[in-house]
Amino acid sequence: MNIFAGNFSLEKKVKAPDLDFDIVQTSENSYFIMWADESLTSSKDVIEFIEQNFGKTRTHDISIEWEDELEIISSEYEIGAYECVSFQWANVTYEDILERFADSSEAVCIREAEQSDIYENRIIKVDFMY
Repeated sequence: MNIFAGNFSLEKKVKAPDLDFDIVQTSENSYFIMWADESLTSSKDVIEFIEQNFGKTRTHDISIEWEDELEIISSEYEIGAYECVSFQWANVTYEDILERFADSSEAVCIREAEQSDIYENRIIKVDFMY
C-alpha cells in the first residue's frame, strides 16, 4: 500500500464524494486527505485521483511515501479544528520532528514537503487535528 497525505483546495465548492479515505474539510474549498492505496504510486497519481473525484484543484500539497518521508501518527482522531504546521530551518530533519511529535495525541501525520528555498533542505509538515 502507498501511504499519502496532504492538503488541496478546489476551484469550485463541491460536496465531498463518499470515498473510503480520511477526508476532512478544512475550509469552504479546502480539504485534508490521507490514506493508502496500491494504485496510487506518485503524488501526480493522487492529484489526478482527487481531480477525478472532486474537480479541478487550485492548489495541492500532497506527500506520498515513495517520494517523501511520511508517517501517519494516528488514524483515530476527532474531527475538529485542523492545523498544518511547517518546520523550516537549516538543521531541521524529518527524524527530529517525528521524534518530537510521535506521542502527540493531536498530531495526525508528519511528512516531508517541498524543498526550502532558504535552507535547501526539505520542509517538514505536521498535520494536527484538535
